Amino acid sequence: MTVAEKLLGREFHFTDSLYESAKKVFLDTIGAMLMGIGEQEQQQLIENYSSINQGNYALLKSKYSFDLLSAAFLSGVTSVAVELDEGNQWSKGHPAVHVMPVLLLYAQQNPSYSGEQFLKDLIRAYEATTYFGRITSLKKELHAHGTWGVLGAATAYAIAQNTSVEELDSVLEIASTFASPTKWEAALEGSGIRNVYVGESLEGGIKAWYLMKSKFYAPKGNMKYVFSNILGYSFDDQLEENDDFYAIERNYYKQHAFCRYAHVPLETFQQLVIRHNINPDQIEKVCVRTYERAATLENKITENSLSSKFSIPFALASWYFLKQSDHQIFREKKYLDTTIRSLAEKIEVIHDPKLDENYPDIMPAIVTILLKDGTKYEHRLNNALGGPEENFDYEDIENKFIQNTTTILSKDVQQEISKFVRNLEKEKSVKEIFDIVNRQDIT
Repeated sequence: MTVAEKLLGREFHFTDSLYESAKKVFLDTIGAMLMGIGEQEQQQLIENYSSINQGNYALLKSKYSFDLLSAAFLSGVTSVAVELDEGNQWSKGHPAVHVMPVLLLYAQQNPSYSGEQFLKDLIRAYEATTYFGRITSLKKELHAHGTWGVLGAATAYAIAQNTSVEELDSVLEIASTFASPTKWEAALEGSGIRNVYVGESLEGGIKAWYLMKSKFYAPKGNMKYVFSNILGYSFDDQLEENDDFYAIERNYYKQHAFCRYAHVPLETFQQLVIRHNINPDQIEKVCVRTYERAATLENKITENSLSSKFSIPFALASWYFLKQSDHQIFREKKYLDTTIRSLAEKIEVIHDPKLDENYPDIMPAIVTILLKDGTKYEHRLNNALGGPEENFDYEDIENKFIQNTTTILSKDVQQEISKFVRNLEKEKSVKEIFDIVNRQDIT
């Protein structure tokens, strides 16, 4: 059985609960995209693109419009710019940002694309993308963005086009050509190219559909070759879909504007500090033991927003003095604060192989705080808030959306967006979301 046969042959039961999970993904991703498009680097990129590109595809809250592929690229870049997009630990990545912007672009092409159909396509595409992440064993030095996600973007666009098995098989082989040779250190070093990975995936996924329609085929076995020989160690395309649960119902949402790997250490540290009323002058050192991937977030001194979002020492130290973990601390360049840096230098991050054993079912950390008088406090957490075991309900996502877009949208527009998403299965045209967002002044 081919991958396309597995994906298109899966039976879905579109319950109210499943729809609500998709609505949470919709609202959370819209919020991340709106925040991202307001960042200085993204605005500069959009403006530069506008000087060489004109078209009919709008970006959320932007006065510029582009051709389809450029709009896809820019939508992908903005969706991950503030590190608040949802993720899924079963795929070991971020399915929503690889599929939802694609479906929003399709909605612009098709004003009759209903909210109910959008929800169904989003669920199916999300499950497919999670499957790609699950069957791929990437090389450790790669960042998951821009790799198997291009297959998700291609699947999302093909599903919206009511694809056949034969077409999707060809599209996936073609799309594999556009998987990016990513580098995990790009995030740790704060290299902006890391945010481009998703944009490339969206553009490549859509492009694959039109190449297939034009009979520009890839060699047979291209998908497995790319992901098991070039980008990964294996690509188990015979692994069955997991029908025991829907991945979209077991995802995670970010409460903190940091890489997900920093969330458990941060919340563990918070609990220790609050429980024992620890003063920073008392601290001799802090030790964070965690699993292998999270242990790479060890940089103590960071120089920009992105690298700071991938630093466990900065996450802990900044929260201690600011009692914040939202994106505002990066806009204010708190990563340059010398008081925060002095505490960050006392925080060691160590890989503990024992904590790898049940990853990604759990994403644990053990935090030990040693005081100058010799007192030692230690605590362990297995998962952060917003994860599968402590997931947010729709009201939580709504509150996050409102809080994060307060400086971007008026209260009336915020409420109208939330109402639109709440009733999405009843809406006749998803394209209306662009009209709602742009009813106030745009930049």
